Amino acid sequence: MTDDRDQAEAPLVEALRAYRERRTAAFHTPGHKLGVGAPPDLVEALGARLLSADMGIANGLDDTQESGGLLHAAEALAAAAWGADRAFFVPNGSSGGLQSLVLAAAGPGEKLIVPRNAHKSLLAGLILSGAWPVFVEPTVDETWQIPVNVPLERFAAAIAAHPDARAVFVTSPSYNGFCADVAGLAAVAHEAGLSLVVDQAWGAHLPFSPALPADAMAAGADAAVTSVHKLLSGLSQASIVLARGERLDGDRLRTMVTMLRTTSPLVPIYLSIDAARRQMVAHGEALWGEALRLADATRDRLAAIPGIAVLRAEAARQPGSVDFDPVRITLSAAAAGLSGYELERRLRAGQAVAVEAADPRNVVVNVTFGDTPASIDRLVAACAAVVAEAAAAADTASAGRHPASEAAPCYGRQLSSPREAFFAAAEALPLAACVGRVSAEMVVPYPPGIPVLGPGEEVTAETAAYLVRAARRGVLIHGPRDTSLATLRVVASR
Repeated sequence: MTDDRDQAEAPLVEALRAYRERRTAAFHTPGHKLGVGAPPDLVEALGARLLSADMGIANGLDDTQESGGLLHAAEALAAAAWGADRAFFVPNGSSGGLQSLVLAAAGPGEKLIVPRNAHKSLLAGLILSGAWPVFVEPTVDETWQIPVNVPLERFAAAIAAHPDARAVFVTSPSYNGFCADVAGLAAVAHEAGLSLVVDQAWGAHLPFSPALPADAMAAGADAAVTSVHKLLSGLSQASIVLARGERLDGDRLRTMVTMLRTTSPLVPIYLSIDAARRQMVAHGEALWGEALRLADATRDRLAAIPGIAVLRAEAARQPGSVDFDPVRITLSAAAAGLSGYELERRLRAGQAVAVEAADPRNVVVNVTFGDTPASIDRLVAACAAVVAEAAAAADTASAGRHPASEAAPCYGRQLSSPREAFFAAAEALPLAACVGRVSAEMVVPYPPGIPVLGPGEEVTAETAAYLVRAARRGVLIHGPRDTSLATLRVVASR
């Protein structure tokens, strides 16, 4: 464990400063040589200072043997800050970190208990590992048509029914801010001898303010992945894998992380993790205190606009959720005749306001310490202008083009491992002809990236009909080769 003096340090940031002060001659990658050889339009777009920081650790900031241990020192500081024994910087986002955790937890044919509202990267990890998923269904908020989380009793039932499982995975907070009972689940999983892994991609900020929900490590998780770029000040793709204790093999986890992360990371990503950690330890409570006050005021102001509805913390009091992250704001203009997609389009095109995400019913915005009263004024004014414009034009046609969202169907039977089905001989058939067959690919409406169908899963009539309607609504689909959903690849008949 490091002390407060150590947390005031940032080894990678300081190593870059020293590299520049030495006026080092660069005979290492990348080929643009600290920006000297970069095309002028790239220099204009990114800035010379960023390009001058684009180098490797093991040939730039440090020697080729990494004898100074810069990365290890920075990771040790991050582990202490997030309450873990070990931390691993991941430059390919929480998707890469979550896949490392799946591979560390189970191998071919071994079972993992996973929530159905897991991100598509977890399913990709199952394909890579050959593990067999035991899916557990989350509850759904019927008003907002968004998944909440998996109630503790459903996880407990799955653990009891599958005593040979290797680990339990849970997503918390969810994309819309619902927090699972991680402490209760840790107790149940540990009593059964299982490790608990948390996809906390949207919760890197949680340890740094007592006014926020409990974070995974404090709640008893054995491992977690968290995105430093989503709500903190890390650059895009900046993420950390955290672990503690020995329920999940730490050496195996380190091996999986190093197998999946690039050996040529963008150093500014790593530096941003180092700097964000130092910022949070020193100033996190004050920064998030102000951000929380701003978020509460934003929610009240948006809810006061006729035609706008806002998801409030009271929604957390339902099965599957024990707390709510208030910096995630879900809002809807359905009462004004606007789908989430149409609201996003009008905010972006007409008001130059960009939101985090949109679905057929809602949009999601983030409020962080990077916001100001002026940025919130702009968001509120833009939403008011859009719904007023829609009301003046009696514009309900957009709601017809993008009808209200509907809950995803219950999953079908898992008839083979995702890996086996993904690599099996397959054929493309119209959706209606796929009923009763085994899917060979994943189908993921995006955002938030939660699979509706995965490899190895039986295609039910309910799922096929849901996908037909999604295609007609123009929902963005990731995963299948035919993203129009005119056809789906299923395991070929023998």
